[in-house]
Amino acid sequence: MTEANKMTQKTELGVLKTKIVNVSFILLPGFALTSFSLAIEALSVANLLNGAEIYQYQICRAESVEASNTVKSSNNVPIETSGDLSSCHDSDLIFICGYLKVADYSNLPLFTLLRTIAHKKGRIAALSCGSFILAKAGLLQDKSCTLVPEYCNTFTELYPDISLQENLYTVTGNLLTSAGGTATLDMLLYLIGQDHGRDFAHHVSQQFLLDRIRSSEEIQTSRRYLTLRMKSPCLGAAVELMEKHIGAPYPIATLANRIGTTQRNLETVFQKYEKTSPGRYYLQLRLLHAKKMIEETHLSFSNIAQATGFSSQSHFSKCFREQFCHSPSQFRQVNSSFK
Repeated sequence: MTEANKMTQKTELGVLKTKIVNVSFILLPGFALTSFSLAIEALSVANLLNGAEIYQYQICRAESVEASNTVKSSNNVPIETSGDLSSCHDSDLIFICGYLKVADYSNLPLFTLLRTIAHKKGRIAALSCGSFILAKAGLLQDKSCTLVPEYCNTFTELYPDISLQENLYTVTGNLLTSAGGTATLDMLLYLIGQDHGRDFAHHVSQQFLLDRIRSSEEIQTSRRYLTLRMKSPCLGAAVELMEKHIGAPYPIATLANRIGTTQRNLETVFQKYEKTSPGRYYLQLRLLHAKKMIEETHLSFSNIAQATGFSSQSHFSKCFREQFCHSPSQFRQVNSSFK
Protein backbone atom coordinates (compact mmCIF):
# COMPACT_ATOMS: atom_id res chain seq x y z
CA MET A 1 0.00 0.00 0.00
CA THR A 2 1.38 3.43 -0.94
CA GLU A 3 1.68 6.37 1.42
CA ALA A 4 -1.25 7.98 -0.38
CA ASN A 5 -3.36 4.87 0.33
CA LYS A 6 -2.44 5.03 3.99
CA MET A 7 -3.54 8.67 4.22
CA THR A 8 -6.78 8.11 2.33
CA GLN A 9 -9.99 7.98 4.33
CA LYS A 10 -13.65 8.18 3.48
CA THR A 11 -15.69 11.01 4.94
CA GLU A 12 -19.40 10.63 5.60
CA LEU A 13 -20.01 12.24 2.21
CA GLY A 14 -17.83 9.68 0.46
CA VAL A 15 -15.15 12.19 -0.58
CA LEU A 16 -11.54 11.09 -0.41
CA LYS A 17 -9.59 13.01 2.21
CA THR A 18 -5.99 12.75 1.16
CA LYS A 19 -2.93 14.79 0.44
CA ILE A 20 -3.31 16.54 -2.91
CA VAL A 21 -0.82 15.23 -5.48
CA ASN A 22 1.01 18.07 -7.23
CA VAL A 23 1.44 17.18 -10.89
CA SER A 24 3.50 18.94 -13.56
CA PHE A 25 3.21 18.26 -17.28
CA ILE A 26 6.39 19.31 -19.06
CA LEU A 27 5.78 19.80 -22.77
CA LEU A 28 8.59 19.40 -25.28
CA PRO A 29 8.14 20.89 -28.76
CA GLY A 30 6.41 18.34 -30.98
CA PHE A 31 4.82 16.41 -28.09
CA ALA A 32 2.02 13.93 -28.86
CA LEU A 33 -1.35 15.56 -28.24
CA THR A 34 -3.29 12.30 -27.77
CA SER A 35 -1.22 10.97 -24.88
CA PHE A 36 -1.04 14.39 -23.20
CA SER A 37 -4.81 14.88 -23.51
CA LEU A 38 -5.63 11.43 -22.13
CA ALA A 39 -3.38 11.96 -19.13
CA ILE A 40 -4.97 15.34 -18.36
CA GLU A 41 -8.45 13.90 -18.84
CA ALA A 42 -7.82 10.93 -16.52
CA LEU A 43 -6.72 13.22 -13.68
CA SER A 44 -9.65 15.55 -14.36
CA VAL A 45 -12.11 12.65 -14.22
CA ALA A 46 -10.56 11.48 -10.94
CA ASN A 47 -11.08 14.95 -9.45
CA LEU A 48 -14.63 15.12 -10.77
CA LEU A 49 -15.66 11.70 -9.46
CA ASN A 50 -14.15 12.43 -6.08
CA GLY A 51 -16.01 15.71 -5.76
CA ALA A 52 -12.90 17.47 -4.51
CA GLU A 53 -9.45 18.01 -5.97
CA ILE A 54 -7.03 15.14 -5.41
CA TYR A 55 -4.73 15.97 -8.34
CA GLN A 56 -3.57 19.53 -8.81
CA TYR A 57 -1.80 19.90 -12.13
CA GLN A 58 0.03 22.55 -14.09
CA ILE A 59 1.25 22.64 -17.68
CA CYS A 60 4.84 23.80 -18.11
CA ARG A 61 7.21 24.35 -21.01
CA ALA A 62 10.62 22.72 -21.04
CA GLU A 63 12.36 25.88 -22.21
CA SER A 64 12.23 29.36 -20.74
CA VAL A 65 11.00 31.33 -23.72
CA GLU A 66 9.65 34.70 -22.68
CA ALA A 67 8.25 35.46 -26.13
CA SER A 68 5.56 32.78 -25.96
CA ASN A 69 3.81 30.68 -23.36
CA THR A 70 2.62 28.14 -25.91
CA VAL A 71 4.17 24.89 -27.05
CA LYS A 72 3.09 23.28 -30.31
CA SER A 73 2.23 19.59 -30.47
CA SER A 74 3.28 17.23 -33.27
CA ASN A 75 0.18 18.24 -35.25
CA ASN A 76 0.86 21.96 -34.64
CA VAL A 77 -1.88 22.48 -32.04
CA PRO A 78 -0.60 25.13 -29.60
CA ILE A 79 -1.04 24.47 -25.89
CA GLU A 80 -0.73 27.33 -23.43
CA THR A 81 1.56 26.77 -20.46
CA SER A 82 1.53 28.42 -17.06
CA GLY A 83 5.19 28.09 -16.15
CA ASP A 84 8.61 26.66 -16.91
CA LEU A 85 10.99 24.24 -15.20
CA SER A 86 11.35 26.52 -12.19
CA SER A 87 7.70 25.80 -11.38
CA CYS A 88 8.23 22.04 -11.15
CA HIS A 89 10.61 21.57 -8.24
CA ASP A 90 7.88 20.78 -5.69
CA SER A 91 6.08 18.30 -7.94
CA ASP A 92 5.08 14.90 -6.60
CA LEU A 93 4.55 13.59 -10.12
CA ILE A 94 6.05 14.82 -13.39
CA PHE A 95 4.94 13.88 -16.87
CA ILE A 96 7.49 14.23 -19.66
CA CYS A 97 5.56 14.78 -22.89
CA GLY A 98 7.75 14.35 -25.97
CA TYR A 99 7.45 12.79 -29.39
CA LEU A 100 9.01 14.36 -32.50
CA LYS A 101 12.79 14.91 -32.54
CA VAL A 102 13.16 13.88 -28.90
CA ALA A 103 16.08 11.59 -29.75
CA ASP A 104 18.18 14.69 -30.49
CA TYR A 105 16.71 16.90 -27.77
CA SER A 106 19.06 18.26 -25.12
CA ASN A 107 18.14 20.36 -22.10
CA LEU A 108 20.56 20.19 -19.19
CA PRO A 109 18.31 22.04 -16.69
CA LEU A 110 15.54 19.53 -17.47
CA PHE A 111 17.86 16.58 -16.92
CA THR A 112 19.00 18.08 -13.61
CA LEU A 113 15.40 18.62 -12.51
CA LEU A 114 14.47 15.02 -13.28
CA ARG A 115 17.46 13.65 -11.38
CA THR A 116 16.49 15.84 -8.40
CA ILE A 117 12.88 14.65 -8.45
CA ALA A 118 14.00 11.02 -8.76
CA HIS A 119 16.40 11.46 -5.84
CA LYS A 120 13.51 12.77 -3.72
CA LYS A 121 11.50 9.64 -4.67
CA GLY A 122 9.05 11.66 -6.72
CA ARG A 123 7.35 9.87 -9.58
CA ILE A 124 8.25 10.55 -13.20
CA ALA A 125 6.09 9.34 -16.08
CA ALA A 126 7.32 9.48 -19.67
CA LEU A 127 4.71 9.62 -22.44
CA SER A 128 5.29 8.51 -26.05
CA CYS A 129 9.02 9.15 -26.58
CA GLY A 130 9.72 10.54 -23.12
CA SER A 131 11.95 7.54 -22.43
CA PHE A 132 14.66 9.24 -24.50
CA ILE A 133 14.68 12.06 -21.95
CA LEU A 134 14.93 9.69 -19.01
CA ALA A 135 17.81 7.90 -20.72
CA LYS A 136 19.61 11.19 -21.41
CA ALA A 137 19.15 12.14 -17.75
CA GLY A 138 20.83 8.89 -16.71
CA LEU A 139 17.74 7.55 -14.95
CA LEU A 140 17.36 4.30 -16.91
CA GLN A 141 20.66 2.65 -16.05
CA ASP A 142 20.01 -1.04 -15.27
CA LYS A 143 16.32 -0.47 -15.99
CA SER A 144 13.91 -1.12 -18.85
CA CYS A 145 11.35 1.12 -20.50
CA THR A 146 8.60 1.45 -23.10
CA LEU A 147 8.12 3.98 -25.88
CA VAL A 148 6.36 4.49 -29.22
CA PRO A 149 7.14 1.37 -31.33
CA GLU A 150 8.29 3.35 -34.36
CA TYR A 151 11.21 4.80 -32.39
CA CYS A 152 12.39 1.54 -30.78
CA ASN A 153 15.15 0.93 -33.33
CA THR A 154 16.52 4.44 -32.84
CA PHE A 155 16.43 4.04 -29.07
CA THR A 156 18.26 0.70 -29.24
CA GLU A 157 20.98 2.23 -31.42
CA LEU A 158 21.50 5.10 -28.98
CA TYR A 159 21.08 3.12 -25.76
CA PRO A 160 21.94 -0.55 -26.42
CA ASP A 161 22.29 -1.31 -22.70
CA ILE A 162 18.74 -0.25 -21.86
CA SER A 163 16.20 -3.00 -22.56
CA LEU A 164 12.88 -2.16 -24.19
CA GLN A 165 9.65 -3.75 -23.10
CA GLU A 166 6.82 -4.67 -25.45
CA ASN A 167 4.20 -3.77 -22.85
CA LEU A 168 1.70 -0.93 -23.03
CA TYR A 169 3.58 0.69 -20.17
CA THR A 170 6.43 -0.11 -17.83
CA VAL A 171 6.74 0.46 -14.10
CA THR A 172 10.25 0.49 -12.64
CA GLY A 173 10.17 1.86 -9.13
CA ASN A 174 9.12 5.51 -9.34
CA LEU A 175 9.67 5.66 -13.10
CA LEU A 176 6.86 4.92 -15.53
CA THR A 177 7.08 4.87 -19.31
CA SER A 178 4.35 4.26 -21.87
CA ALA A 179 3.97 3.53 -25.55
CA GLY A 180 1.84 6.63 -26.00
CA GLY A 181 -1.58 6.87 -27.55
CA THR A 182 -4.33 5.05 -25.66
CA ALA A 183 -1.71 3.12 -23.66
CA THR A 184 -1.45 6.36 -21.68
CA LEU A 185 -4.88 5.66 -20.23
CA ASP A 186 -3.74 2.28 -18.94
CA MET A 187 -0.77 3.88 -17.22
CA LEU A 188 -2.90 6.63 -15.68
CA LEU A 189 -5.38 4.11 -14.32
CA TYR A 190 -2.46 2.29 -12.72
CA LEU A 191 -1.21 5.53 -11.13
CA ILE A 192 -4.69 6.42 -9.86
CA GLY A 193 -5.11 2.87 -8.56
CA GLN A 194 -1.82 3.14 -6.68
CA ASP A 195 -2.97 6.37 -5.04
CA HIS A 196 -6.63 5.63 -4.35
CA GLY A 197 -7.25 1.93 -4.87
CA ARG A 198 -8.28 -0.35 -7.70
CA ASP A 199 -12.03 0.23 -7.28
CA PHE A 200 -11.67 3.97 -7.69
CA ALA A 201 -9.44 3.46 -10.74
CA HIS A 202 -12.08 1.16 -12.26
CA HIS A 203 -14.68 3.85 -11.62
CA VAL A 204 -12.50 6.29 -13.53
CA SER A 205 -12.04 3.80 -16.38
CA GLN A 206 -15.80 3.39 -16.70
CA GLN A 207 -16.13 7.05 -17.65
CA PHE A 208 -13.90 6.47 -20.64
CA LEU A 209 -16.00 3.51 -21.69
CA LEU A 210 -19.12 5.66 -21.59
CA ASP A 211 -17.35 8.32 -23.62
CA ARG A 212 -16.63 5.64 -26.25
CA ILE A 213 -12.88 6.17 -26.15
CA ARG A 214 -12.64 2.37 -25.86
CA SER A 215 -14.75 -0.63 -26.70
CA SER A 216 -16.21 -2.83 -23.98
CA GLU A 217 -13.67 -5.57 -24.74
CA GLU A 218 -10.78 -3.13 -24.57
CA ILE A 219 -11.88 -1.69 -21.25
CA GLN A 220 -12.33 -5.17 -19.76
CA THR A 221 -8.82 -6.12 -20.88
CA SER A 222 -7.50 -2.89 -19.40
CA ARG A 223 -9.21 -3.65 -16.10
CA ARG A 224 -7.78 -7.16 -15.99
CA TYR A 225 -4.25 -5.91 -16.60
CA LEU A 226 -4.78 -3.21 -13.97
CA THR A 227 -5.93 -5.82 -11.43
CA LEU A 228 -2.81 -7.89 -12.08
CA ARG A 229 -0.47 -4.91 -11.96
CA MET A 230 -2.01 -3.75 -8.69
CA LYS A 231 -0.88 -7.08 -7.28
CA SER A 232 2.55 -6.74 -8.90
CA PRO A 233 3.75 -4.66 -11.90
CA CYS A 234 5.91 -7.65 -12.85
CA LEU A 235 2.90 -10.01 -12.86
CA GLY A 236 0.78 -7.72 -15.03
CA ALA A 237 3.58 -7.10 -17.50
CA ALA A 238 4.27 -10.83 -17.85
CA VAL A 239 0.63 -11.78 -18.47
CA GLU A 240 0.27 -8.98 -21.02
CA LEU A 241 3.18 -10.40 -23.03
CA MET A 242 1.96 -13.97 -22.64
CA GLU A 243 -1.36 -13.00 -24.20
CA LYS A 244 0.41 -11.22 -27.05
CA HIS A 245 2.50 -14.30 -27.82
CA ILE A 246 0.11 -17.25 -27.76
CA GLY A 247 1.12 -18.68 -31.14
CA ALA A 248 4.87 -18.40 -30.58
CA PRO A 249 5.34 -18.61 -26.81
CA TYR A 250 8.39 -17.07 -25.23
CA PRO A 251 10.62 -19.26 -23.06
CA ILE A 252 10.13 -18.07 -19.48
CA ALA A 253 13.72 -16.80 -19.30
CA THR A 254 13.13 -14.71 -22.42
CA LEU A 255 9.81 -13.45 -21.07
CA ALA A 256 11.48 -12.36 -17.85
CA ASN A 257 14.19 -10.55 -19.77
CA ARG A 258 11.60 -8.77 -21.95
CA ILE A 259 9.91 -7.26 -18.90
CA GLY A 260 13.13 -6.33 -17.13
CA THR A 261 13.25 -8.96 -14.40
CA THR A 262 14.82 -12.35 -13.68
CA GLN A 263 13.28 -15.77 -14.16
CA ARG A 264 13.66 -16.46 -10.46
CA ASN A 265 11.80 -13.30 -9.50
CA LEU A 266 9.06 -14.06 -12.04
CA GLU A 267 8.61 -17.53 -10.56
CA THR A 268 8.39 -16.05 -7.06
CA VAL A 269 5.77 -13.50 -8.15
CA PHE A 270 3.56 -16.08 -9.89
CA GLN A 271 3.79 -18.47 -6.96
CA LYS A 272 2.85 -15.70 -4.52
CA TYR A 273 -0.11 -14.25 -6.41
CA GLU A 274 -1.33 -17.04 -8.71
CA LYS A 275 -0.21 -20.13 -6.76
CA THR A 276 1.42 -21.58 -9.85
CA SER A 277 4.54 -21.28 -11.98
CA PRO A 278 4.77 -18.85 -14.92
CA GLY A 279 5.20 -21.82 -17.28
CA ARG A 280 2.00 -23.47 -16.05
CA TYR A 281 0.10 -20.18 -16.17
CA TYR A 282 1.27 -19.61 -19.75
CA LEU A 283 0.20 -23.12 -20.75
CA GLN A 284 -3.26 -22.58 -19.25
CA LEU A 285 -3.65 -19.32 -21.19
CA ARG A 286 -2.80 -21.10 -24.44
CA LEU A 287 -5.19 -23.96 -23.69
CA LEU A 288 -8.02 -21.55 -22.88
CA HIS A 289 -7.36 -19.85 -26.20
CA ALA A 290 -7.44 -23.23 -27.94
CA LYS A 291 -10.68 -24.13 -26.15
CA LYS A 292 -12.31 -20.96 -27.46
CA MET A 293 -11.13 -21.72 -30.99
CA ILE A 294 -12.59 -25.23 -30.79
CA GLU A 295 -15.92 -23.83 -29.61
CA GLU A 296 -16.15 -21.01 -32.14
CA THR A 297 -14.45 -22.21 -35.34
CA HIS A 298 -14.28 -25.10 -37.80
CA LEU A 299 -10.45 -25.06 -37.73
CA SER A 300 -8.73 -28.41 -37.66
CA PHE A 301 -7.05 -29.51 -34.44
CA SER A 302 -3.65 -29.38 -36.15
CA ASN A 303 -4.25 -25.72 -37.08
CA ILE A 304 -5.45 -24.91 -33.56
CA ALA A 305 -2.40 -26.62 -32.09
CA GLN A 306 -0.13 -24.55 -34.30
CA ALA A 307 -2.02 -21.32 -33.55
CA THR A 308 -1.57 -21.85 -29.82
CA GLY A 309 2.12 -22.67 -29.91
CA PHE A 310 2.18 -26.49 -29.67
CA SER A 311 4.88 -28.35 -31.56
CA SER A 312 2.57 -31.24 -32.48
CA GLN A 313 -1.09 -32.16 -32.45
CA SER A 314 -0.41 -35.12 -30.17
CA HIS A 315 1.25 -32.90 -27.55
CA PHE A 316 -1.63 -30.44 -27.82
CA SER A 317 -4.20 -33.21 -27.35
CA LYS A 318 -2.36 -34.59 -24.31
CA CYS A 319 -2.19 -31.16 -22.61
CA PHE A 320 -5.80 -30.37 -23.51
CA ARG A 321 -7.07 -33.62 -22.02
CA GLU A 322 -5.10 -33.04 -18.80
CA GLN A 323 -6.58 -29.55 -18.47
CA PHE A 324 -10.22 -30.17 -19.46
CA CYS A 325 -10.65 -33.96 -18.93
CA HIS A 326 -11.71 -34.37 -22.57
CA SER A 327 -9.82 -34.73 -25.81
CA PRO A 328 -10.22 -31.85 -28.29
CA SER A 329 -12.52 -33.99 -30.46
CA GLN A 330 -14.71 -34.96 -27.50
CA PHE A 331 -14.90 -31.36 -26.36
CA ARG A 332 -15.93 -30.12 -29.81
CA GLN A 333 -18.57 -32.82 -30.11
CA VAL A 334 -20.17 -31.86 -26.82
CA ASN A 335 -19.69 -28.10 -26.78
CA SER A 336 -19.22 -26.75 -30.27
CA SER A 337 -21.83 -24.37 -31.68
CA PHE A 338 -21.06 -25.89 -35.10
CA LYS A 339 -22.69 -29.28 -34.42
